[in-house]
Formats: sequence, C-alpha cells, structure tokens
Amino acid sequence: MLYFTSPESFRVLVLGAIVVAHVKWRELICTILPDPYLDEVFHIPQARAYWDGQWSHWDPKITTPPALYYYSWVISRARTLLDPDFELTTGELRFVNFITLYILLVALYIWKRISKQQVHDGNVLQREFVIVSSPLIFFFSGLYYTDLFSALTVVITYSFWSASTQATGRMQVIYQVLHFAFGALSLLARQTNIFWVAIFLGGLQILRTLKNSYPRQIHDPQVSDAFLEDLPITATSLAQHILHSNEDIIFQLFSDLWPPISLLAAFTGFVIGNGGVVLGDKSNHVATVHLAQMLYIWPAIVFFSWPTLLPSLVSILMSAPNKLQLRARFPRAATVLCFLVIFTLVVHFNTVVHPFILADNRHYTFYIFRILRQPLIKYAAVPIYFICGWLCISALGKPLHQGKAQNEEDVQVSWVIVFLISTGLSLVTAPLVEPRYFLIPWLIWRMHLPGINDYVSRQEKRNSNNKENVTSPRIGPTLQHLVQYSTWVELFWYAFINVITGWMFLYNGFSWPQEQGKVQRFMW
Repeated sequence: MLYFTSPESFRVLVLGAIVVAHVKWRELICTILPDPYLDEVFHIPQARAYWDGQWSHWDPKITTPPALYYYSWVISRARTLLDPDFELTTGELRFVNFITLYILLVALYIWKRISKQQVHDGNVLQREFVIVSSPLIFFFSGLYYTDLFSALTVVITYSFWSASTQATGRMQVIYQVLHFAFGALSLLARQTNIFWVAIFLGGLQILRTLKNSYPRQIHDPQVSDAFLEDLPITATSLAQHILHSNEDIIFQLFSDLWPPISLLAAFTGFVIGNGGVVLGDKSNHVATVHLAQMLYIWPAIVFFSWPTLLPSLVSILMSAPNKLQLRARFPRAATVLCFLVIFTLVVHFNTVVHPFILADNRHYTFYIFRILRQPLIKYAAVPIYFICGWLCISALGKPLHQGKAQNEEDVQVSWVIVFLISTGLSLVTAPLVEPRYFLIPWLIWRMHLPGINDYVSRQEKRNSNNKENVTSPRIGPTLQHLVQYSTWVELFWYAFINVITGWMFLYNGFSWPQEQGKVQRFMW
C-alpha cells in the first residue's frame, strides 16, 4: 500500500495522464486531418520518396536538410520487423513524432543526470513532464514537422558535451566524437542548430577551459548576485584572459574545442557549396538582420512560462523591507534607460515584417503583428520587452532566500552571455517571426531554471525559527501555494493552452475565397 501513496506512483499517474492526452491528440488529428496539412505537404511526400528508395529525389521547396526523413526511414523499417504489413501512411509518419516526444522526455532526464543537476526523486512532477507538455512541443508532436527531432538532437548533443567535460582519457575522446556525430546529425535536421551544437556548446567549453586555467580570476558572479552591468564586465574579463593566454592554454582550448570547430568548418563548407543556408525556396528565405527578434522572444517566454517566474517574483516581494536586498533585485535607473533607448532604436529602424506574416491568417503571429503595426503600440511595447527580458534572465538565478541544492550548479553571468549570443545568432538572421523559432532557446532556458525544492515551505520554517527577524515578511497562503506548486500551475497552464489551440486547429477551420472547399486551420 505504501507504493500507491509514494511519489513514484503519482509520477506514473501524471505520465499516464500525459500519454492519454497525447494519444487522444494524435487520434483526433489523424481522424479529422487524414491528409497532409501545410508544411506536411512537402515533408510527407519527401519521406515517402525515400521510403520507396528514391534517394535522389528532392523537393526544391523544402528548406531544411533530410535528417528527419532518414530518421523516419529507420523507425519505420524497425516497425516492419514487428508488422510485415506495415504501410507508410500520413498517420504513420506522424507517429514518428509521437515516439520522438517520449525519446525527448528520456533525453531531458539523462541530460539532467549527466549535468549534475539535482533530481529531486521525492517530487511527483519532474520538470521533464512539463517540458514535453509545453504547447509548441505537444502541438507539433501530432504533425510531421521537423521541430521535435531538431530539438531532440540538440539535447542529445548537449548531453554528450556535458559528459565529455566530466570524463578523462579515452572516455573523453569518445564523448567528444559523439558530440561531433550528433552535432552533425543536428545540422542535418535544421541548419540553425549550428548556433547550439557549435556556438553555444563551444562557448561553454571556452568558459570551462578558461576557468580551469584561471581559477577564481575571471569576474563571473552568479546570476542571483549580479547586476545587468555585470554582463559587459564579465565579457571584458573573459576577453582579457583569452588575449593574455599562453601557448599551453591556447593549445588546450583548441584541443577541447575540436568538435564545435569541426562542426563550424563543415557548416561553412556547406554554406559555400550550397550558395546559402537554406536548401530550397531561397528567394523567400533570404537571411537578413532582424534585431527585433531578440525583443519578441522574451514576451513569448513569459507568456508560456509565467508560472516558473513566480519564485523570483516572490523573492522580490520578500526583499521589500530590506532596501539593500531590494536594490539588488532591480537594475539601476541609468541601465534601464540605456536599454530602453537601444530597444526603441531597434524597433524604429529594424522592425522587419515579412510579407508571409501578414499574408497568412492561419498563424497567430498574423494577428499579433496586425496589432504591433500600430505606431503607438509598437513603441509602447518597448518597456514590456525589457521587463520580460529582465524577468527571464533573473529567473535563472536562485531566489535570495533559496538555498543551493546539493550538486546543483548556479547559473553564472558567463553562461547568460553565451546563451544570449547563441540565441541572437539563431534569431536575428530570420526575417520571419514564428513561435517555433523560439523553441530551442526556450528549451535551453527552461532546462536551466532552478528547481522549486520546497522553496516556500523551507522559507516558512526559517521564519518560524527566526521570529525576531522582522525584515523577513511572510507571504500570503495563496501566493505561497502558487510558488510551492508552480510546476503544477505550469502544467495546467500548458494543458489549458493545448486544449484551446487544439480546439482552434481541429474545430474552428475556415476557408479562403481563392481556395473554396479547402479548410484552413489556426496553428502556431
């Protein structure tokens, strides 16, 4: 009987509920949409061509490399061993992404273990369950799109990099080879993954090598102890130590960096040989400078993940009576003004509205940009961009009152710098604005958020043991429960979004005058 009241049994129930919802989502899509829809019109015939052995066939409208089709071929061939009558239908290709969601779930858990992130076995709801239930992942797991497989390859590559940093000798070389191999597979899934499997992981490797070579000499505070001004200070400190590195350190850097350097070299060769980044439809996918993408991502993250920001917000409220702590939580006025001026200039000079955005009312971005086109709203959104960005970065640091869990590493400013550079490079070259483009930056950000770890209950215990400390206010019971169960709040929020967007997609179709009789559907 004890097992049925244990966290493990509740965890099984949560996973079971997710599986049931996921199975129902796939069933509804395949019943209501038996034929390929939107981008599936390109992906599914291409996958079928490979299945039929037409390896030289390529649809010139497809912009991404063929890794998804190879992956689908392998999974489908394995299924023929169990079912000799297997046929590669639209529904069976969608089943590939159905399986991929659970492989991603396992990969996220393995990454956490390898990265020495604390896994609280007593918690019923692991963050991996929440991540795979997030709207972008859950929605596209029912369709034959490249996004899930692309995210999976990035997480696996990240795991092998993390493993290589903890290994020595032959095992380190093996993990580095796997980093390169799965990084190459990730590039075959989506070209922009170069910024994650090479730039991001290469940047993290540079940080690790420099810190090992210059212990405690680099200015790199934890996010929870840092100001916004620490971003340029840390960047300058890192640059100075790189420039003053001796031959041994430079050799060590290149020795540690051979996987990302090799991936960058291969990617550069591909771009030169291909005459561009995208494979097909090059006229509609011309790389451009679109700095406003780095503004749009933060409200998107806050919209999806506002429950995860509750611990940081409560930490601010609990710091209110202590002026020093409160001042540490907010950026200085001059810094805020500087960022607002920069953001305003970006909005004024570099707001790019791709013709596809305002020509396709099937996507939610169509309606968002119809609002943002209004001059007053366009500039009024600037403070929102800053506040959302500050909240997202601040959330990476542990709340001031939260202790450090065993084996759990705090996010430092240098990590934020590498993350921002990688996110910027992956977004600012894209003229189109689609929530799917934010998936991997959001995923990396969400993977590194500190866990709740009974935050409120421990703080309440501390307050009860220190009653004379009048500067530590008690928070209200409603807010206390919201913080303590913020992961549950996040899961239910995702379920709510999934129900609404799923209903809009399946049951609220419409038609275009130029395509009478063909149902158009709302989607991300």
